[in-house]
Amino acid sequence: MSRSLRRAAAALLALFALLLTGCGGVTADDAKAYIQGCLDAAYLGQYNQDYLDLSGLTEEESRQEDYEWNTQAEAEILMEYFAIYPSETASAQALDLVKEIYSHSKYEVKGASKLEDGSYAVTVEIQPIDILYRYSLENDISAVWADVLAQHGVTSEEELYAMSDADYEAMEDLYAAAVLDGIHALLPELAYGQEQTVMLQLELEDNVYTLVDTDWQHLDGMIIDYTGQYCDLSADTPQMDAV
Repeated sequence: MSRSLRRAAAALLALFALLLTGCGGVTADDAKAYIQGCLDAAYLGQYNQDYLDLSGLTEEESRQEDYEWNTQAEAEILMEYFAIYPSETASAQALDLVKEIYSHSKYEVKGASKLEDGSYAVTVEIQPIDILYRYSLENDISAVWADVLAQHGVTSEEELYAMSDADYEAMEDLYAAAVLDGIHALLPELAYGQEQTVMLQLELEDNVYTLVDTDWQHLDGMIIDYTGQYCDLSADTPQMDAV
């Protein structure tokens, strides 16, 4: 299998076009409430009226534009990372898994401060989820693929190349299920890496505040740690707050 294993950044800025107008009426509490709402909407599928008022969205619009879009994007990233072909079956299973992982998201919006140019800087503390990095440490996806083939009598390249397209696609779905089920089985062991602090900027331009996309992408890359950048799973390092 030759899928790319690169961790792509989810471009979420388009989801969070902040409709807070300037006019001297925006406060630090507004900025903090907005970021809290963005996080809750994107990762937990939860909404409060303050966020809906500030964003100008209905709850249904927020669910579609924030939560459903974000979880779908993360499911695609997960499938690419683990070399899973995005069939309808695998995509649905990956989406359900991402939603379950995201339900364990831990973050805290600490506060907002106004900058000299009228923008706001909002501080967020993140506890990165370790489950995907844990799975990668414990499993070789090439071996998982080989095991799936062997279980169905395919033990050579000749046999693999002789398979029909339909049979090969069925193997792809079985491989996807093996990986996704393996990750799901680790949910009881899900834990968190060292707390990370991120600064998000709500930039004021033309009397409208917008969330700086690179700041959000940086935060998004911390929620689930794919590569061990934030989660040290060595035996002599205790993990934080296991669920």
